[in-house]
Amino acid sequence: MTLEMTSLRYVRGFIDEVIRHGPGLKSLVIKIDGLPDTAPGQFIMLWIPGYEEIPLSPSYHDNGVIRLTIRERGPTTRKIHGMDVGEPVFIRGPYGAGFDLSRRARYLLVGGGYGAAPIIFAGYALVRKGFESMYIEGVKSIEYGLYTEEASRLGMTSILVTEDGSSGYKGLVTDYVKKYIDEYDIVLGCGPEPMLDQLIKICLEHDVECQVSMERYIKCGVGICGSCVLEETGLLVCRDGPVFNARELLEAGYEVELE
Repeated sequence: MTLEMTSLRYVRGFIDEVIRHGPGLKSLVIKIDGLPDTAPGQFIMLWIPGYEEIPLSPSYHDNGVIRLTIRERGPTTRKIHGMDVGEPVFIRGPYGAGFDLSRRARYLLVGGGYGAAPIIFAGYALVRKGFESMYIEGVKSIEYGLYTEEASRLGMTSILVTEDGSSGYKGLVTDYVKKYIDEYDIVLGCGPEPMLDQLIKICLEHDVECQVSMERYIKCGVGICGSCVLEETGLLVCRDGPVFNARELLEAGYEVELE
């Protein structure tokens, strides 16, 4: 495999805004020049000197501004959560396969937790294209809500589903997918794997195309180390994904696990 040197080149950006969401959730709005445009669903590698790199799928990227939504869950993300406006960060990428948004169709966008990040980014792209789309976000409670109001401002029909009923509809996000799926041609999903498994199952039952963004431990980001292999399929999330067509994923040997 031949790698372009630019694929491993860091670009420096500066934090322009810190957005505090729910407990352990923040977004950084970063001004950065020289980073190629990221397609919705692709990922970048974010690096803070002295800490590990982490893969992140942007929730927005346009005209030298990128927004990254980050959950605190270790030393590196704890350091990032403590950073403030004006501090530098280093980014390389983008990498991987994003969502296929090329067809004029009706899109149902489904985000679970902080997995909603690439989903709202896809929403921006679909609105620009003039394609019909609906946004459904599922979270544990209202304090973890992210982008439903933003989706509404974009002009999409937007639904918030909370497991505890603290806002919007009470239940699981997949319960509400079942209510609307027959009105749409393509489903885009990102979130916890049990949610994605359910989403794949629902789409198969209704013969609706499904594209899902999978998560694994990504270390190199360019298909060398193999740390992000998708178990029984042999596919690498960084190189072959992170977005996969559900039917192709199943044909490769992925097993849908249901709770």
